[in-house]
Amino acid sequence: MAGTRLLAAASGAFNLVASIIFTLSVTRRLPTEDLATLAVFNAALAVGLAFLGYATSWYSRILAKEPERFGNLAAVGVLMAAVSLAPFSAYLLLYGRLDPVLATLGGLILLLQAWPAGAYLSVFRQRAAALIGLAGQLAKIAGAAAVRLNPTAYLALLITAAVYIPTALAKVAKPNFHGAVATIKTLIRGAPYQTLALMTTLTGGLVTYAVLLAGGDKLLSYNYILFQLGKSVYPALTVVPLMYGSLLVERDKLRRALIDGAVLMYLYLLAAAVMAKEPAWYVALLRPSELGSNELIDAVRLNGIALLASGVFLHVDTTLKGVEERAIFTLKDKPAKALLFDLAFSPVSVGLMYVMASAYGAPGMVAASAIAAAFPIAYRLRLLGRGCAQLVARLYLPAFAALAAVYLLPMPLLSYSTRSVLETVLTFIPNLLIIAAVSGTAFTLGSPPAREALKLLARLVK
Repeated sequence: MAGTRLLAAASGAFNLVASIIFTLSVTRRLPTEDLATLAVFNAALAVGLAFLGYATSWYSRILAKEPERFGNLAAVGVLMAAVSLAPFSAYLLLYGRLDPVLATLGGLILLLQAWPAGAYLSVFRQRAAALIGLAGQLAKIAGAAAVRLNPTAYLALLITAAVYIPTALAKVAKPNFHGAVATIKTLIRGAPYQTLALMTTLTGGLVTYAVLLAGGDKLLSYNYILFQLGKSVYPALTVVPLMYGSLLVERDKLRRALIDGAVLMYLYLLAAAVMAKEPAWYVALLRPSELGSNELIDAVRLNGIALLASGVFLHVDTTLKGVEERAIFTLKDKPAKALLFDLAFSPVSVGLMYVMASAYGAPGMVAASAIAAAFPIAYRLRLLGRGCAQLVARLYLPAFAALAAVYLLPMPLLSYSTRSVLETVLTFIPNLLIIAAVSGTAFTLGSPPAREALKLLARLVK
């Protein structure tokens, strides 16, 4: 497990680098019209994937109990991809962007996303999942070079589709359409929960609207920058599906949640620690023109707390879903109760965001995010019951204590260059190592699962 998690984190770090390279190639080379097409395509794809979620949300849970149903799920995925293509195309048509090439590329991406190979790997072949993820990112880097030579939206989207191909090909089987009807009947039981999840996502979008009302385009642009900073936790996100897959099949679920949680919390802690100690570096990397904005720099510094809180939410939410025994959630199950709480609490989140962003600008916006995250976290811990005390005492409190130490302790950090993206990254590496060592030491001293994870890693190295 230690080697798999280390490989997954490395894959996530490589994913981050590949995404930056590809994004810079696209945004710097494509004309404005093509960038607009990409924006509309991504919005349409999000709509299609939302419909696809009625099937894909349950792949891992069903396969963990009945791996022989892969062919049935593959058949359902093909059917759902065809169904999801309709709202995807309708969205493009609404914006006057629908054409045969975009429809074909959208259908291809939906089909690749609908294929259950990724879910199978996350449960039964986790190391292969990490290695295949690396292969997909190599395709993205090669695609970045291709886009530089031929900058078109169609090519950029074709490369996006190619990233998913290695995972889909990792588990190939003939779709079993004869059993598809029975599988669809099983999945229908989860439709109310999935609808609830979509409603929660939609109401969450109102928070962005509150930011717009509170501060206009300026505050909204700061919100976008902070969102981009959140991509620094890509290495942590690769651990989540592996943790979820392990929780579905392992008996000692609490121990698995603690060990994987130690890895997840440290990776979030590292990104948060850089924000806390060197917020100007993040601004220099993404928006050097805003280096003179104390408001944005203060918001980035405070965002370390909000980011770590989001990591806690991700961990406790994944744990809550992973320990649930049912293959399909109903509205009576604890994960559904958690979503109902989120919906009920959403007016408070939106109101808090508007009030604090109006009064304090970008720092208030970040503070509102951190405060609002505390309530869903607390409710999920309550739903977990007895196991929640160990998560709080052995993971969450040590992580926040380590972040507090980063804020308070002086560190011998070096100056870095802001002349180019490459120099900004390379000259900051010594500081990154120092911050990683300090935050990691503080977290390890306070967290027993972190020490156990290090022991497992040490055995792997030996």
